Amino acid sequence: MRGGNVVSTITGAFGESLRETRLTALLGYLAALAPEPFLDLFGFQGVAQKVSLEVRHEDGRSDILIDTTRGMGIIEAKVDATDPLEQSRRYPSRWAALLTHRVPSRPAVGKTRYVSWQQLGDLLEQLSHSKLPAMRLLSADLLEYLRGHRMVKNRESVEIYAREINEPVTLELFLKAQLYGCTYQPGSPIAEALYFAPHFGRRIAHTYPGVAVGISYVARVESVGRATTWGEFHDLLLKSRGQVWWKQHTNEFKALRRAWSWGREQRNFLLLGSPRLLFNPPVRKERLQKGRGWLSKRFFSFDDLLAAWKT
Repeated sequence: MRGGNVVSTITGAFGESLRETRLTALLGYLAALAPEPFLDLFGFQGVAQKVSLEVRHEDGRSDILIDTTRGMGIIEAKVDATDPLEQSRRYPSRWAALLTHRVPSRPAVGKTRYVSWQQLGDLLEQLSHSKLPAMRLLSADLLEYLRGHRMVKNRESVEIYAREINEPVTLELFLKAQLYGCTYQPGSPIAEALYFAPHFGRRIAHTYPGVAVGISYVARVESVGRATTWGEFHDLLLKSRGQVWWKQHTNEFKALRRAWSWGREQRNFLLLGSPRLLFNPPVRKERLQKGRGWLSKRFFSFDDLLAAWKT
């Protein structure tokens, strides 16, 4: 117990709140124990000679600094979707690795590499089977800590992410472009969802023929990206689906650009497979929750939907 709360990891014993300093401290220690896999992940060359934490520079303090026989690399970590690129440029180094949720579709210029927390999680999964006892134990512990804070995927993924759709722009994005966008919320398990299921409201059902009130369609989540500006959204989709696909859905994207404000709010974008008509008649939300207000629960299993459909 710590402060009345159950602690299930060594990292969590220093505090259950998510702190960059805690993560980088253990990450730096792991990199010192076995540097090679971390040098590969972060794009640093040479043989590691020294690992330093919270090194002070003339214009700030870097999170992790690794000296190698070929030069010096720094690692800047952000637990949210902040882009640490400008911060990293304050510190003298040959390479910079930016550990963050916000990985732009366009790579950074020069010797800078963006690394997602999920990429780190995949490496920790491998190192949790290391022959070195300390590496095996601490890698597994840090990975469990990241999973507990939803920084990386859990072993058991969320099956279905459900949201209300009750206006034409979002409806056409889903049906025609296989896309859904929503406000980015730190800690949400949206990235763990295997499928997306929209609940169509009465207003949209009365407007569009063939659309019925409730959950009828389910689409596989192929990937989840993030964008704040229209340029980032454009780059995200070009990288994921290509120029030809973008041109095929020009009308839907023009409507989206007019309908939403861009540049301030970061959003998640679910890139989906083809929508499948799974429930006919549709599953009504009053069978999934109390009342007919906005869909209050957003994550379901297929068993949840099937049980509600049969009642």
